[in-house]
Amino acid sequence: MQTPNRLGDWKVLPGSQIVPSDVILNSPDFVVCVDPEFRIEGVGGDSEAFLGVAAEELLGRQAIELIHVEDRDRVMGNMIRYAEGKESYRPELRLLHSSGHAVVVEVVGRRLRRPDGVHFLLVARRQLGLGVRQVADDIGIGILRCDPLGEIHESNAAASVQHGYEGEELSGRIQDLNVQVSGDSKDCPDAQLHPALRYLNGAGTASQVVTIIGRDGVSRVISFDARRVRYREDGTPGVIMLLRNVTERYEMQQELYRRSTRDDLTGLLKRSAFLEAAEDLLAATARPGDFPVGEQKLFGVLFCDIDRFKSINERHGHGEADRFLGQVSEQLEASLHTVESSVVYLGRIGGDEFAIAIQCASRDEFEQLADGFRAAVQRSALETLHVLVTASVGVSFYDPNVGQTVEELLDEAGAVLRLAKRTGRDRVLHFDSGMRAVRSEQSRLEGVLRSALADGRIEYALQPVVDPYTGMISGAEALARLRDDDATLVPAAAWIEVAVAAGLSSAVDAAVLEPVLALLGSLVERCPGGLPVIGVNLSDTSLARPDLADWIFSLLERYQVPPEAFLVEVPELVLPVIRERSAEALNRFRDKGLWLAVDDFGSGYASFNEVRDLPLNTLKIDRSFLTEQRDSADYIILRTALEMTHALGCRSVAEGVETQAELDVVMELKVDYVQGYFFARPMPPQDFVTLLLSAKPVAPQGSAVRQITTPGQRVGSEDE
Repeated sequence: MQTPNRLGDWKVLPGSQIVPSDVILNSPDFVVCVDPEFRIEGVGGDSEAFLGVAAEELLGRQAIELIHVEDRDRVMGNMIRYAEGKESYRPELRLLHSSGHAVVVEVVGRRLRRPDGVHFLLVARRQLGLGVRQVADDIGIGILRCDPLGEIHESNAAASVQHGYEGEELSGRIQDLNVQVSGDSKDCPDAQLHPALRYLNGAGTASQVVTIIGRDGVSRVISFDARRVRYREDGTPGVIMLLRNVTERYEMQQELYRRSTRDDLTGLLKRSAFLEAAEDLLAATARPGDFPVGEQKLFGVLFCDIDRFKSINERHGHGEADRFLGQVSEQLEASLHTVESSVVYLGRIGGDEFAIAIQCASRDEFEQLADGFRAAVQRSALETLHVLVTASVGVSFYDPNVGQTVEELLDEAGAVLRLAKRTGRDRVLHFDSGMRAVRSEQSRLEGVLRSALADGRIEYALQPVVDPYTGMISGAEALARLRDDDATLVPAAAWIEVAVAAGLSSAVDAAVLEPVLALLGSLVERCPGGLPVIGVNLSDTSLARPDLADWIFSLLERYQVPPEAFLVEVPELVLPVIRERSAEALNRFRDKGLWLAVDDFGSGYASFNEVRDLPLNTLKIDRSFLTEQRDSADYIILRTALEMTHALGCRSVAEGVETQAELDVVMELKVDYVQGYFFARPMPPQDFVTLLLSAKPVAPQGSAVRQITTPGQRVGSEDE
């Protein structure tokens, strides 16, 4: 570094009012003094190193001529404000060397007040490498410095571009810039205020992101990071801000947010986003103070579904089905404009399932929306698929006395929608207080069931299966039992449906299956003549288990139960479902000697083909066919089913036999076994064991065992 210059090296213009006592004797690099007209009147330091010009040649020249052309306007503006006392002077700028290259310096200024005006002593210190301003410009970081009144004291080129002032220095007051500012009103009460002013006023935060529509009309998303500062010379407060253009990142975030909240096919709200928006709307509805006195707002949810949509996919293909759904969404959004005085959110929450949340003044508007959805489905189907398609809608209203959440309202609307589909489709049904009471009871029972499962309190009863020709017990069916909180038995029809809806049916199966097999295992030594065959009715959930066969075999082995003593009962209604899923497991059961029965045969939709194709060896005939009318359709179907049963090598069991007349019918048709109240009601396991070990015929209720001298032909009998 140049050796500091002494007083004798100071060059001044003749007649200058600058006196030696005003000069810093040990100057740091390069010093100039300028008069009120910004004319150089004194030079100190090594001018040759900074400018390549001798000090004498600089005297009398305008100071602005020493500065790089691109920095002159900014520096001149700073000097004027500095002369007026509005800021301390410490800018970064580029000096022009006579060789043509730029020298980056930081300038420290001092005012020298004289009778003819304010003179300035400017000390330039060399910046090694790139200067802060140049680096900031090169990497696109804007610099903006202003005082508490919003007067801009310094800015760089990047800040100018970010405000739409490309090629022009920012100057004047921030309030007077030709820009529009918009921010998030949740973050700041005055979202239109420039972040620098928000921060100085105490309304903003140190880091803010706003949208600026610049003077050039371009919208940019700018991130501001602010710090309060005090100028070194006089302690004047101010704020310096670093600005970054984050438009691209913001747009990417917006796109990711859109994808997370909007359905790709229809553009409608996804389920989670719909629930969030609807909850906000419900919360606003539940605050009566938000509305004028006497004005009441209603809130409700519509659950909309296209009838037989699966057949549309199968017949027309997924592409056409998707185009149809897109058209439905457009038609539905258009129909929302017909609903007045309301706030509506629309979402797609499933394949062909749509949900609408509405806040309005009249229930008529719910009807308009429901009709609008059905009309949109019909119009879209005719335009895209050229067929008539219908839709069903479930509606649930918010009740302040109940206080449902949106999820609960959607659940209620879904329940009544399913009812609409079961009762004919193409209709609109409303959830009412009666349905709510039923669902409330079901919810209570679900709690009772879950508690019983957790505590191991699921009970079971055994209903004997009897040989009607001898009265001897051949086996039993295990029936699950649930006790209420007051220890009374809950009717099976009430809680079994709850178990299925709650996804607990498989847990109930397991809670019955293990104690039944434990009971059979305990009878191995006590029944040397052979164990009874006890059956457990498995739900479709258990039957669909990928480890079904391994599960059953492991339990049989654990309790040392011969496979031929256990019967798996399959409800007829689930035969079409398990035909593919469980076929392998059922074949393994047959190969091991387990009994396989179709329960309630005739009550569902199973065809003879399904019975023929599955490895079944027992048919349990539903009691609805037990009739005394020999020429009735039911009697003919029963007779045909029994003939088929015997032809397939299966045994038959008549369920629900309750009278002597019904017993006569099944014996006439050569049914193998019977089960029903006429012989025995379901009983506790120990009572069944006592009855079994007595080795006595079971007498029909109220009469002696009927003596049969010629047994009917039965599968597995000695006559075969």
